[in-house]
Amino acid sequence: MRPNSTEIERLKTAVGNFDFIQLNKNFGKGYAVRIGMHNANAEKFIYTDIDFPYQDQEIQRIYWALEEGVDLVIAIRTEQYYSKVSKNRTWISKRFKAVIRMLFNIPTTDTQAGLKGLSLKGRDLLLQTKINRYLFDLELVKSCAKQQLKIVELPVSLKEGVVLSDVSYRVLFTELLNLFRIFIQ
Repeated sequence: MRPNSTEIERLKTAVGNFDFIQLNKNFGKGYAVRIGMHNANAEKFIYTDIDFPYQDQEIQRIYWALEEGVDLVIAIRTEQYYSKVSKNRTWISKRFKAVIRMLFNIPTTDTQAGLKGLSLKGRDLLLQTKINRYLFDLELVKSCAKQQLKIVELPVSLKEGVVLSDVSYRVLFTELLNLFRIFIQ
């Protein structure tokens, strides 16, 4: 999904300090987030999914946590989230969290909610991640935990009317390979 030029201009007007970077090939969310972070000039960074499925005030809450000196703010999905998504997506998400709990010594099991806040230290570690697909988030959390950065979880809620698609089996297979790569790092 690419925004049209009218949408881009509207964002530039509304936000002020806004750059749009268009990638000609889709290498994955991890790759795109790293490109954006590499080009960003700030002290605090927040990224989310393109459809921004969470309540608007969550961004402000993440910003406040970063203001208090947190290096990585991790959005975590609540039962409200699971009550609004498919049984298949819920099953996959909860099983993945169980696998994270078993395999990794990190302060959260919910690494894939799609909304994070970073300090400069967190951003520097994100720029060192290698996974180009969705599990770059897990790689980031593992790296931040290893470096003993200050990490907090922030429960978030879906906006009304958001419909999230099911996860494809092809994506699951790719991410299982990435999970193995992160585990052996």
